[in-house]
Formats: sequence, structure tokens, C-alpha cells
Amino acid sequence: MSPPPSIAIIGAGITGLTLATALRKTGAPVRILEQADRPGGVIATSEQDGCLLETGPSSLQLKSAAVEAFLHENGLQAHIRPANEAANKRYLVKDGRPVALPMGLLEAIRTPLYTIPQKLRVLREPFIGRPPAGREESLEAFVCRRLGRPFYTYGVSVLASGIYAGDPTRLSVQHAFPKVWNLEHRFGSLIRGTLGLRRERRRTGETPYRPRLLSFAGGLETLPRTLAAPLGEHINLSARITRIHRDRENWRVAWVDTTGEHTQTFAQIVLTIPIHHWAELPFDENTQTTLRNLPDVKYAPLSIVTLTYDRAAVGHPLDGFGMLIPLEERRKILGAIFGSTLFPENAPADRAAFNVFVGGMTRPDLAALGADAAIDLAHGDLADLLGITTPPRTAAHYPWPRAIPQYNVGYGRFLHALDQTEAQIPGLHFAGNFRGGPGLSDCMANALTLVGRLIGGRGPGVVRGTPGSRIAKERRPFGA
Repeated sequence: MSPPPSIAIIGAGITGLTLATALRKTGAPVRILEQADRPGGVIATSEQDGCLLETGPSSLQLKSAAVEAFLHENGLQAHIRPANEAANKRYLVKDGRPVALPMGLLEAIRTPLYTIPQKLRVLREPFIGRPPAGREESLEAFVCRRLGRPFYTYGVSVLASGIYAGDPTRLSVQHAFPKVWNLEHRFGSLIRGTLGLRRERRRTGETPYRPRLLSFAGGLETLPRTLAAPLGEHINLSARITRIHRDRENWRVAWVDTTGEHTQTFAQIVLTIPIHHWAELPFDENTQTTLRNLPDVKYAPLSIVTLTYDRAAVGHPLDGFGMLIPLEERRKILGAIFGSTLFPENAPADRAAFNVFVGGMTRPDLAALGADAAIDLAHGDLADLLGITTPPRTAAHYPWPRAIPQYNVGYGRFLHALDQTEAQIPGLHFAGNFRGGPGLSDCMANALTLVGRLIGGRGPGVVRGTPGSRIAKERRPFGA
């Protein structure tokens, strides 16, 4: 066999670190070039008032056996901290108070979130036809057509905020929620599809992977730190790329970092940085033009406000993952995670810690607020909804002007353009939260599937399928 190709990975976020780690195990020469002075991208953990608080993603929703095996193989098993069992409970705000989302059939029958006629409306779902062929629907249009507007307003619509900080009237159900879309596409109904999948699994003996919510000792930042450590000299931090050009069949990349100027030849380049940074890279003119002409992708602006309180000052039992807030409630915040409940070991027993989300596609003006205004806003809504009687002990503000790519209606054009660009420009690849799902587990799984393609079949295969079914996985709120 010929030697594995050398590969440049631009970006040391979770996608780049996962890809580099997996490639190194195949023997492929790898180098990561990262503009920041630390690996991990948006994953960062801060200590406040004796509490560990996440300033980006709050947890990892483990959704595949491949990602679980990867964590174990790379020394992370001993660091894993499973989420509190109480995190299975989610709250949704209705009429100014948090109401527990139903977790089973009996709870669904009893829930005050919907009236009896609204609950009975769901029984019509198996008899509702598909949309006309070729019509791509928004999340709003899809859910209102199949389940009725109440289940959209006080239910599914909040997923748009929890996962994408997005606008449900614009998010594509096909691309943003492919598992849901596939049920209708294959079976003609969500209910019939759910039952059909169960029958298929019984017939084939397949046991579906059971997702788990987790973090790590020392916070979520332990994940990128642990992956980065063995890569050592193969990561260049504080690296400013000065030139990228094709040299016959290879790429020549020049960069400057704290150790000086460098140039290296690579067979493959993988861009894992956010889409809006691609056109800034110093490619040759033709490649730059191609990247600039890709369909536009919006990013949701989002601010995370972290707050801690004396536990005795909070009236709510905080017996859950957190709460989501529908737009109809006319609150300023999108929702909050009960951090001290989610991972109790990250906070003293007499503290309550929260991650509060502000802005998103539905209120971008609030994402642009300064620290003091954002903190006041977050505390105001949180205090009113959870019965908090004192000011916060500590507060911090983390703005993300371009937080999450939006899988809006028409996103297939962007995905198709990526496929075409990779076909037209040999050795150029794209991987990140803009492809196959925005969650950390999505990014890691997609990085692992890319390995085989990069090294000519030496690694795991590539997930293939239609744009709508490429990665048909369950999505959970708040970037889990």
C-alpha cells in the first residue's frame, strides 16, 4: 500500500481535533492550523463562585457507538460524568410558569399544555397526506399541518430555539430535523413511521443506540484538552495562514505563528472553521471565487449569560435539565439550563447555577446587548419565572455574534454546492457543524466518517444518502 497522504486541518474545534486524532491512528501525517491561542473552538469552561459553568455548549449528547468508542480509545472514559437523572425532565413555560413536558403517554394525556380537543387532533395525524412533491417545508408549516398549531406553539417550535437558536418559520424540517422528515417521507405519517421503525427493528433484531447526556470531570473543556494533548507538535496555535495554493497535485500552505514562518506540502486540506471565515483564507483567486460564490448561510447571534445564586433564594425545585420559552410568552430570554442540577458535581450544594440564552434569530437585537443590559435582562426573566428573591451572586456575559449555522429552507442548495466544490477542487474538503447537524456528537461522528475518504479506504466508511437523510439522528435541545 502507498503511504497515507499528508493532511492539513484548518481549525482546532471539536471537528478538527476528532479528525486529527482519528487520522493519526491510521498513520496519516496531520497538521492542525488554529488561529486562536487554544484548542477547542467554542467549547470553554469557566469557574464562577465555586461552580463550573460552560460558556459555549453545555453538554455532549452521545448519540452513536462510534463516538462512544472514540472517547474510550482516547483516554476520556475515566473523565466522563453522566448527567443527573433529573435532566430527563424538561420544562416549557406556559402562561408565565414552567410546566413539565410530558415524558410518556399518561403524562401526555394529563398535561395542561394542551386542551382535550387539541390532544384529540393528534389522532388525525396518520390520515394527513404528504405535501406536494418537491415542496420543502419550514418546521412551522410541517408541524402545523401534521399536528396542529398548538403542538407547534407550545412544543416543537421551542426546539428551534433550543438546538439552533433559530426561527421556526425559516428552518427546514428536511435538513434541520431529518429524522422527523424521514418518518413522513418513508411512511407517510409520524405515528405510522414510529410504529414502522419499531417493527423493522424487531424483525432485524436491531437495537437502537440509546443516547446519553454527559460532560467530563473539570467541565466540557476537558474533551478538547484531552484530545489535543497527544497531538503535541502537530497543532500550531496562534497560526496566521499567509498562502494556500495548488502545486501540481498537492497543496502548499504557508503560515506564521509564534515560532516563525513555515511552509508545508499537503495532499489534502480540510476546512473545519465557520463558513464566514472561508473567503478570508489566502487561496488562489479561482478557489477564493468559488468559496465566495457558495450560497449564503445565516448564523444565529446568541449571548450566553451565566448566573449563580444561593440555592435557598430560588423558589423552583430545579428538578430538570432546564426550561424553554415559546415566543408567545413574550419573554426576553430563549430559555435556561439548570447547570447545578444537570451536573451536581460542578457546583456546591448551596448554590444554583444557570446558563441563560439571549437573542437568536427571533431576537437578534437582544444578542447585541452589552454585558450589563444582557445580565439584567436574564436575571429579570429568570427571577420572575423561577421565584428568585435575591440578585445573583455572580454573573458573566459571553456573546457569540455568529453562534450556530441555520439549516433554513433551501439549505440543500448549499450542501449540493459543497459536494460540487469538493468534486471540482481535488483535495479540498469541508467538515463542521454546517454539515450533518450542529451538535458536538454530530460533528464528531461526521469527522470519523470522513477519515476513510481522506486516506483512501483505510478508515471507517463515509455516511451517504440524500441531503435529507444523510444524518438522520435525534436532536436534543441546547446543543447537547
